[in-house]
Amino acid sequence: MSEPNFTNIVVAIDGSEPSFDATDYALSLAELYNSQLTALYVVSVRVHSDFDSDMPDEKMPDQIKKIMNEARIESEPWFKRIKSAIGNESLINFRTKIILSSMKVSGVIVNFSEDTNVDLIVIGTRGRSGFKRLLLGSVASDTVMYALCPVLVVK
Repeated sequence: MSEPNFTNIVVAIDGSEPSFDATDYALSLAELYNSQLTALYVVSVRVHSDFDSDMPDEKMPDQIKKIMNEARIESEPWFKRIKSAIGNESLINFRTKIILSSMKVSGVIVNFSEDTNVDLIVIGTRGRSGFKRLLLGSVASDTVMYALCPVLVVK
């Protein structure tokens, strides 16, 4: 069996403490493997197309611009928290991504991972819905079920 080589890691983040716990693991692994690390925030919206934070504003309808701007504002402290944890001395290549989609969040995570050749997905057991009685939330469970790459679920 060969050693894993995680050069491209994505961590799903939604501002919940479980997502920050997952981020801690993702940071450790990214440091260990000298990986690119993407913090992915998926916003579930009722739209007919997907939009992401790399898309120029002029290509987005006004309502989508508003939602994307709100998502950027909401996620800014989360991304700053991660950047602060990385520090200036780290070799981690860190980037952020926000995707607005009408698909299930797990489907967006899986598709993004496939489209960008992710080697490892790191995700918390539960997100902001936080049903305490559930051992594993639906986003984490579905991501494990459908992802083609390894998934690390952090409790």
